[in-house]
Amino acid sequence: MLDLKLDTFLILCETRNYTQTASRLNITQPAVTQHIKYLENYYQAKLLYYDEKRRLHLTSQGKLLQSYAQTIKSDSQILERLLKSPPEQPEELKLGTLTTTGESLVPHIIAEYLKKYPNKKVSMYLGEADALLQQLKSGRIQLCIIDSYCSPQEYESRELFETNTICVCSPQHPLAGQTVNFEDLNKYRLIFRENDTNSHRNLMHILHAHNQDIDSFQSYVEVGTINTVQKMVMENIGISFIYGFVVQENLYNGSLSQIHIRNFSSHSMFNFVWMKDSFFTPANLKVLEICKEVINSPFFCGSSNPDSK
Repeated sequence: MLDLKLDTFLILCETRNYTQTASRLNITQPAVTQHIKYLENYYQAKLLYYDEKRRLHLTSQGKLLQSYAQTIKSDSQILERLLKSPPEQPEELKLGTLTTTGESLVPHIIAEYLKKYPNKKVSMYLGEADALLQQLKSGRIQLCIIDSYCSPQEYESRELFETNTICVCSPQHPLAGQTVNFEDLNKYRLIFRENDTNSHRNLMHILHAHNQDIDSFQSYVEVGTINTVQKMVMENIGISFIYGFVVQENLYNGSLSQIHIRNFSSHSMFNFVWMKDSFFTPANLKVLEICKEVINSPFFCGSSNPDSK
């Protein structure tokens, strides 16, 4: 269990408000102040300060302690689960991933992991990057695979692979296999994942970079999962922008076709992430090696380059 004083400090880092912190912990505001003063005395360092507008900030020493305490909190939750499990129970790996990779790449990674460690258990959690990083901090998961930046002060991160976003359609679509200008897409229906997802944010970034929006298209369909997007595209309902590695198999077997767009490229890096200085770093590095094996396998080799067919 995390020391209450460190827990108080972490919540104060989040709320930046002594009253809200006291309410969250169900203690008095003077108690919060005492906890912070104790930590400052113990570490002989100023941890927080107010600016001229009475906004609370972390000092450089405070940021360092926040990183340390967050890792301790995460590790302690994972360790607590391990210690409470019956000795005969297999250890469980809890990993998080974006829906995009969870519906395509990660099942292959889990399969390889279980081939090497057949007595292990695995739980996979799907979510958006921000939510997965919060789950890392809380200790609900041990590692995650995401496509966004992670602060090196809080997280360990390793680059897994780079991928392109491409435009896909049904083989029966008029633009299948064609090379067109971006504006030529506007007369067709656009299919994409729902708002507040990384996939949707990536799409909006692409459209805005070309002075476009979803309303620039004839119409659109907004759905929940990337697999649903693919199935609707296969039914020739519309076109979509999807990471190349997600649709590679369907491009090869002819279920989908690519629309080539002049002067267009969009690259994203996927990262393997866990808490900085975690006790579980050696175990996480073993999972990372399995990830690299899958990514370097024939299954995945061409997926970062959709034109390699």
